[in-house]
Amino acid sequence: MDWKNRSAYVFVKTVKGKAHEVWQRFHKWDNVIGTWIVDGEWDVIVWFDASDWDVIHKCVETMKDWDEVEHTSSHMVYNGWKNGGWWWERPAGAWVLLRENKLGDVLNKMQKWDWTVSGASIPGDWDYMVWVGGQNWDEVWNHLWEIKKEDWQTATQVPIKSWWNEKWKDDWW
Repeated sequence: MDWKNRSAYVFVKTVKGKAHEVWQRFHKWDNVIGTWIVDGEWDVIVWFDASDWDVIHKCVETMKDWDEVEHTSSHMVYNGWKNGGWWWERPAGAWVLLRENKLGDVLNKMQKWDWTVSGASIPGDWDYMVWVGGQNWDEVWNHLWEIKKEDWQTATQVPIKSWWNEKWKDDWW
């Protein structure tokens, strides 16, 4: 299933100690597909969806006004895809940012791997963002190793806490 020009992944840097509070706020937003507290440079990743990017812009504007948010980085989806399963059906998973050597490499290979539940072209510093899922963390690490063999540049965002808005099972476009 493909979609275009309607989602955004927003990376959020929070005030120290406020990641959990910010992460929980998004659980009540209808247009959030999921949110994660992650390890590394960023504290929270939020996946917004709306058929109009102005709605997403207003969501980012709202969260930037929160005292707990230091700054954000928005990654608008140009083109996205989802394989047959649902993200929450796999107990372990991580977001992988990819920079490819030749345009189209990632898309052509990733859609064939059933352990990449979804992916999106996010023009900018990175070319794609992909959810790599598995039944356990060893399986996820093996899949990440398989991606590394492709000689793409990667950065993995490992969730410390995940929340999927499972109502999207009924509301998916």
